[in-house]
Amino acid sequence: MAVSRMLALAAIAASVALISCSTPGSGPPTALPTASPSPPPATTPPVTAEPAISITSPTAGETVSVPFTVTGDANTFEAEVTVDVVDQSGLQDCVRGVTATSGSGTPGTFEAVLAFPPEVDPLPIVVRAYSHSAKDGSIVDLVEVPVTVTTERPPIILATPTCGQVVPPGGLILVTGTAAVFEAALNVEVRNASGVAVVELPVMAEECCVESPFSARLTLPTDLPPGRYDVVAFDLSAKDGSVQHEFPVQIEVRG
Repeated sequence: MAVSRMLALAAIAASVALISCSTPGSGPPTALPTASPSPPPATTPPVTAEPAISITSPTAGETVSVPFTVTGDANTFEAEVTVDVVDQSGLQDCVRGVTATSGSGTPGTFEAVLAFPPEVDPLPIVVRAYSHSAKDGSIVDLVEVPVTVTTERPPIILATPTCGQVVPPGGLILVTGTAAVFEAALNVEVRNASGVAVVELPVMAEECCVESPFSARLTLPTDLPPGRYDVVAFDLSAKDGSVQHEFPVQIEVRG
């Protein structure tokens, strides 16, 4: 009897507690909205400017034989590019100025043939391409590629004139070198920037078919416009008469 009474009292107490904790018309507790994490701010990758000059050939570590061709891309003032080679002591072995296909804000390409007498041992060199500042003439946009020049001797080699030699209009050029060509016969031309010969001179080496020396004197026209010219030695194929074994050296005509 006492237990029943205690149970009844407990049930009444529970009912009172439930009524006191409930609000009429209210539903279950509403969960507060959870804020979504903000995405990290978007980052813009840095813009990397293309180099003004790059060398595409030869590549670093390559072995080349003279004459060899340097090619690359350029976007320089007035499309002007200078290509040269320097040895380990820093001496310049050859230099050539070229004009790229475009420049001054429009990318272009360039090509330069470098020819100089090979050494008796393989020669480590650095091929360089650069432009000159329009402000003060200093070297800018310099790129370098290390290569090695073999001892292989081409059939025709010009020892003089040398790369970059300055000659006045009407000036005398001493042309010397060696040749190992059929009948010892070769030709020397001075060509303008368009490849047109402005001077032609037949030359004979001392011996046929083996490397032997040759020399000749070549006089430039007195009215030759200033600029860059190529002195090119070559021979003609005994098979079809085509030009072969060209060895070009760039000079500058300047009064």
